[in-house]
Amino acid sequence: MTVASIASATLTPRERHARPSTRKKLDRLLMKAAALIADKGFAAMTMRDLGAALDMSLAGLYHYFANKEDLLFQLQYRTFSALLGQQETIAAQPGTPEEQLGRLLTGHLQFFARHTHELKACTFELESLGGAHYRVIEEIRRRYYRMLTSVITQVIRGPTGAARATRQDRHATLFVFGMLNWIFMWYDRTRHGPVEQIGVEMCDLILHGLEHRRRHAGGREAHPRLDDAYQRR
Repeated sequence: MTVASIASATLTPRERHARPSTRKKLDRLLMKAAALIADKGFAAMTMRDLGAALDMSLAGLYHYFANKEDLLFQLQYRTFSALLGQQETIAAQPGTPEEQLGRLLTGHLQFFARHTHELKACTFELESLGGAHYRVIEEIRRRYYRMLTSVITQVIRGPTGAARATRQDRHATLFVFGMLNWIFMWYDRTRHGPVEQIGVEMCDLILHGLEHRRRHAGGREAHPRLDDAYQRR
């Protein structure tokens, strides 16, 4: 699954009227841009870098993007919109709050595994947009945050508990996003297994905590020590 799958559900009005060949070319441009931004950072990447990587002229690139910030906006809009759409579909499935949380965690991690460059570039460059572009992306991110906060509030207080999230509920949501976003720094499928298993372990940690793990480990370490894991990176 490539950036083309992201594009289908998140086209801007102008792109919806573009020819399929034009949209396909734009998908290819955004995919390569995401890889370059993930590797070099948005500030260091230039349009010339992108043109060289794709054997395109600057004039050709500016047919698709008004400027460098417009490129980042299109990439962020498509990626975050696709992630939000996927997660809203998952959240709408029946189940307990705990089951919903588990599915959302796994869904986010699966999206990361399919679109690593795109999500890394977007997550690390949240503050690189300004003005109207920033506000559009911020609203998409806020919708995701509010949805996950609602689920976590139900986990903490029960499905019939307080409808309004408390400060502690919001903090818990931010802690969860911190776990999800930090995966860029350490995850390697060959060493850590499939993201589906990571999602199960993450959900267990969130719902039951470290003390629960210690009890079930029978006084033994259930996993290698974190500092040892870092030394092996």
